[in-house]
Amino acid sequence: LICWLAIKKLDIIGLHVYMDDFFRWDFTDNLILFRGKLRPAKQAQLLLFWEAIKCPFEDRKQEHGSSLKIIGFWVDIVEGSISLHHSSIDDLISKINTFLAAPRRRPSLRDYQHLAGHINWLLNVLPWGKPATFELYKKTSGKSVAQALIPINSQLRGELTWLCDIIPRAVGIRFVDSLFWKDDSVDIVMWTYATLRDGISFVFAGHGFTYKITEQRNLSSSSNAAPVDIFFLEQIGILSALYHASGMLHPPRRLLIWSDSLDAVSVFSSLSPSNAMHNAPLRAAAEIIIATGIDLRVKHIAGIDNI
Repeated sequence: LICWLAIKKLDIIGLHVYMDDFFRWDFTDNLILFRGKLRPAKQAQLLLFWEAIKCPFEDRKQEHGSSLKIIGFWVDIVEGSISLHHSSIDDLISKINTFLAAPRRRPSLRDYQHLAGHINWLLNVLPWGKPATFELYKKTSGKSVAQALIPINSQLRGELTWLCDIIPRAVGIRFVDSLFWKDDSVDIVMWTYATLRDGISFVFAGHGFTYKITEQRNLSSSSNAAPVDIFFLEQIGILSALYHASGMLHPPRRLLIWSDSLDAVSVFSSLSPSNAMHNAPLRAAAEIIIATGIDLRVKHIAGIDNI
């Protein structure tokens, strides 16, 4: 209500609130002297409003600048980025390692839920870390007894170890242009196609690449392995195109890949696969994107219009 009144009645445009944190943008030279300090005019106006309605606040917490900590994240308006402080990164890695070191490798459901909460917070600045949560949620699905002990399997350990490895070199997203660009402003456009009978291919700018599948039985490495499906091959096609683009002399900043697989498009958009096999290509794609900074967009195209 206070935020709404400030916007509608005092015309403090762009004001936002999360819990009890208020924040907004302002021009660097729009400063006035308020209580002996130079402050943004709209911030001073908001503080006067709080005083008028006797809303308590601490003066030391009323900050401004090009880089500020907002709800735990460092927001740099000049760089156009959102990131975590190194101490927050170290703390999260420590929490993951403590979880993995649980007695007899059996943390409680409550421990799983607490860790999931911390990782979800991280995903605000590391969206491509989401593939690390697949097994975490699978292990807790349908469970409700907080004290119940749930064993850590090799897949969960692998996913969380992978997350610990990428966090220090990956945390931070650019909110200025990340995924907000139009299709016609892309640097490279690629098309992918896959079939269980023929293989995987992708094309771009007059270039074409294909990997031919010779025998269906070779798609599964052993009799105990899950059979490879067309969905997986479509994902590998997208991953192959991304990998090729990342190896160019000048990798694209913005990459658009078209696929006629709705499932593949959906999983690359949501980063939420239905099984472990389909999660593997996402982790591989995340490694490439984190290393290169490529802004990937995967969209659907009707099969009749595809390559």
